[in-house]
Amino acid sequence: MSEPLDEAASGHRDAPPTAKPIFSPPLLPNDASPELTEFWRLWNEEKFFECHEALEELWRKTTGPQRWFLNGLINCAVAIYQHRRGNSEGAARQLLRAQVKLQPFCPRHNDLNVDELLEGVAREVELSCVALSESQRTRLESLQKSIEARMAPDFPDFDFDTSQER
Repeated sequence: MSEPLDEAASGHRDAPPTAKPIFSPPLLPNDASPELTEFWRLWNEEKFFECHEALEELWRKTTGPQRWFLNGLINCAVAIYQHRRGNSEGAARQLLRAQVKLQPFCPRHNDLNVDELLEGVAREVELSCVALSESQRTRLESLQKSIEARMAPDFPDFDFDTSQER
């Protein structure tokens, strides 16, 4: 597992907690990985940049569909982090990445209500998405197609074209 993040040294600092629930983490089984347990602990504390750090090592060494799932969780946390920093395009881009990467796992995966997670993150960063220009939206459409093309080999039976609208 990654070392705790030194916010001052890294230059990354989460916005102060709002105590506004975005999504309640699932009850994890006793055999859940320490990285996933740490991710949800940090999520509850609204330390969204640190959520990314908690899962990064596990995500990098994971292969196949589960790798996309873990990366989608990271994208959810980073979307909120970017939104709270005032980076509208970064928040929208991370939300889109999360939506595309997690859509094959909807509605549930490993006792996680993926639909509710994505809805909560989308609500949180909604103002960032509304603020996008037409050219930014066009870039997001290209990004979506690119991610779907990279994911397709790991999800041969999933039809990205007919998946739920984001």
